[in-house]
Amino acid sequence: MSQRACFAYAQARLQARHGMRPTEQLWRRLASTGDLANFLQQAQRTTLRPWVLGMQATQTSHVLELSLRQRFRNYTDEVARWLPGHWGAVVRPVKRLLDLPALQHLLSGETAPHWMLEDTGLLPFTSENMASRLEALRNSDCDYLAIAWQHGEPQSKAWLEQWRHQWPDSRHLVKGLAHLGRLLQQYLQVAGSGQAATGGLPRHQLVMGLNYVFRRYSFEPAAACAHLGLIALDLEKLRGVLLQRALFAETAGGRA
Repeated sequence: MSQRACFAYAQARLQARHGMRPTEQLWRRLASTGDLANFLQQAQRTTLRPWVLGMQATQTSHVLELSLRQRFRNYTDEVARWLPGHWGAVVRPVKRLLDLPALQHLLSGETAPHWMLEDTGLLPFTSENMASRLEALRNSDCDYLAIAWQHGEPQSKAWLEQWRHQWPDSRHLVKGLAHLGRLLQQYLQVAGSGQAATGGLPRHQLVMGLNYVFRRYSFEPAAACAHLGLIALDLEKLRGVLLQRALFAETAGGRA
């Protein structure tokens, strides 16, 4: 069976999910909603429903963030299951991208905040003892991050190198992944320098690039990874909207 045939089932599902991504028109409409309760009520009637279903306006900002992280991890695993078995190793590492800032915090020896103790994806690395923390990292899928930290290498660079090690031998399939890798490297470098926080241009360029990869390399693992990158950016935007309303409610209610 050809590679294209093997990916046909996954591509059909990816196309369907890709079409469900929120449009700019939807974001603008939701931006006009009032408090968190109203926003959640309205969002549950849109294609954002799978991401906000079950969220409550009474929940803290940390609980809402935790929900988004867990749902993204679960979705990444779901996408990996759509692909032929051996391609899962290329897709699953994407879910750790969202954890890099938290893991950097832990590797720096900082005390784990309370919200990390409630995150099952980070909890194993939150020991107050640094030696135990490093041992837990070395015995996990994050072992390469611990090694990179000990050598003074950036976490984003270490993630990219580890991800490249999962690529297939096929020159044809590597082309799309290499294109995607360059996009991510450029964006992570800008984000690491703090420039990404000064405007939306780097994010906009990344969205455009990921959409191109998704279309250009359909029926390949690069398309699945590009789709997950777009979903991660959607959730980053959703997170900002949720936290803005949740933190306002916490402050107003004396819960901050």
